[in-house]
Amino acid sequence: MGGRDYCVVVPILNPVIAESMVRLAASLAGAGLEGEHRHIRIVVLGVVTVPEETPLSQGASLVRAYRTMLHYINQDAGPDESVEVQTEVRVARQVWQGIADQVADEKADLLLLHWKGTTETPGKLYGDTLDALLAEPPCDVVLARFNNSFPEAKNILLPVRGGSYSTLALTLASNLAEEWTANITVLHSLGPNRPVSPRPALPVYDDLFGMARFASPLSEAEDETLTSLQNLVAELPPGARLVAMQGQVGPGIVREARFHDLIILGATDPNEHREETGSKLVGPGFNIAEHIAAETNCPLLVVKTRKPFELTRLYLGNSAFGAGREPSLEELVDRWFAENTFHYREFRTMSSLTLLKERHNQSVSLVLPVYGEVHPLKLAEMVRKARMALMYDPVLIDEIVICAPDGLLGQEEIATFNAPLLSGSGHVLPSQHEVIYYAPDSSEGAPPATQDGGPGLALWHALHRVRGDLVVWIDPAMVDLEVRLVYGLIGPLLSYPEFQFTTGFYSDTEDAGNEASQPVYNSLAEMYWRPLVGALQPQLSGVINPLCTVGAARRELLERLPLFTGTALTTALLLDTVQRNGLMSVAQVDLGLQPASSDEPLASQRLITDILAVVLRRVEERGHNPVLAGFNPAHKTIHKSGGVYSLKVEPPAVPPHELPPVAYTKGYKRRNFEQNV
Repeated sequence: MGGRDYCVVVPILNPVIAESMVRLAASLAGAGLEGEHRHIRIVVLGVVTVPEETPLSQGASLVRAYRTMLHYINQDAGPDESVEVQTEVRVARQVWQGIADQVADEKADLLLLHWKGTTETPGKLYGDTLDALLAEPPCDVVLARFNNSFPEAKNILLPVRGGSYSTLALTLASNLAEEWTANITVLHSLGPNRPVSPRPALPVYDDLFGMARFASPLSEAEDETLTSLQNLVAELPPGARLVAMQGQVGPGIVREARFHDLIILGATDPNEHREETGSKLVGPGFNIAEHIAAETNCPLLVVKTRKPFELTRLYLGNSAFGAGREPSLEELVDRWFAENTFHYREFRTMSSLTLLKERHNQSVSLVLPVYGEVHPLKLAEMVRKARMALMYDPVLIDEIVICAPDGLLGQEEIATFNAPLLSGSGHVLPSQHEVIYYAPDSSEGAPPATQDGGPGLALWHALHRVRGDLVVWIDPAMVDLEVRLVYGLIGPLLSYPEFQFTTGFYSDTEDAGNEASQPVYNSLAEMYWRPLVGALQPQLSGVINPLCTVGAARRELLERLPLFTGTALTTALLLDTVQRNGLMSVAQVDLGLQPASSDEPLASQRLITDILAVVLRRVEERGHNPVLAGFNPAHKTIHKSGGVYSLKVEPPAVPPHELPPVAYTKGYKRRNFEQNV
């Protein structure tokens, strides 16, 4: 199979067989082989189909339900730590298209599909979905026919014709045989008409006479084929044997299957001509796999090698995603909304997130970017609760970094952050890492953090001190710590490696009920942000609340993106992340009810002015259009006194300032826990 990394995509329609399919995928990829050190990634895929006339975003609720179902698949189904199991859910017009798109995105090596063993669809060999994928396989494909579980085989039958699939079938059979300590019988057909006569050579099965010898002499082509097969068998595990068969292929395989636990054979090409004579299928299109599946209960693997993925019009139909055609912007945004919108409840099992963190050898930093009036005792209580809920059991976060203006807290107040944690019985609880309080200065190439510099300035300074691979930030002005914000924001990053940035939004109510559909309405977002960004950056038109001040991201992304002071942190991160990594690298999470805050609400004009300044700056840079030349960020308010109207103009308190990426700041040194600095 070659290479150190190997990816298998496993689409799941029936959750009952999911774990068996994952274990089979690991075995086929050679996870249990001695001396192999490749990393194997198994992607368990669910596909939600949406009709042509319906926007893809309408599949969001089904995507969430599918994710919940796949979440219960054993993440440790692989034989060892070299196997990584992850889940993905896609929306598509057709099941086959969703599978093909996932294979392309993953650059998968193998596609493992379950097959019921027959099809009742006229004119199809394996069914609509499987025929579409097998017509021009996007990668090597295996169809697995078995009942609810796939047993380990001790005797594997491998009928081969010497075609293009033979090497793949032999490799997969070899991997299974070595892991299960099984024997392999390679069965080769000489054709139905060769006469039987004694010859001291390989044994041959005749359709009528049973065990016999080769007729003599064999043709030159037959000798070459057998020699090639013997060379292949020499590469198999010890005990493998090559048997030549004379007679009709189907009945011969069925007869031999009585002495074997598993059959592996090549797929019939769906593009081949298929004829029907009476009740039997004959001719080039005869599906031998279906015949064997009908005549035996033996588990069956049908394999086909990869071809360039160009589906014919027969399978394209009226699909919105034609082969070789890029989806429209509207389709892309709809798909993003359906696939990348989560709910915090999907990640509330924090022990599972901790296991994922340990499995991927990742660390998490929680940042409290102080930028407003925060009472020291309230901040200390928030830190204590975060340590108890997130750093003790389970250890979801590895450090807490508080970045605040110099002079906000005294030494005694700072000392309370690392006070011993006490259990209910008064015992001191262990804590893995200390809480870091950081008061920045101007030596780092940016103004010191100030109370009116916004969360972006405080987060920029905090990046000089964090050591985690993932960074999550929450609002320190919350009246009480809401743990759901932390695991809700960090959950997608731990569960899905393709995500780089997670933003949040708040619900009007926690009741999911069956109420009639109502538009989500946030006055500032709907009246200002959405029309502006929808016109200038339409990829972000599906973001529900871009004004949310909490979020999470991979540190390597934050280190290489500029951050903005003021109130437009999230908007700037959305714009720059999509520009750098694409829309599908962003996720949004429903965080439930909005926590109470001790801060006064931000003035609407300042918030929108800051956002407008950031958006116009990015439009100017990417479109080479000097739109900012006439931009006036001053605040204008209308006043009325004694029946007289007046206009009051006030300059913004702190104009938005773009901070350079910390990775390119002079003197920046990346910290990590191994260095313990």
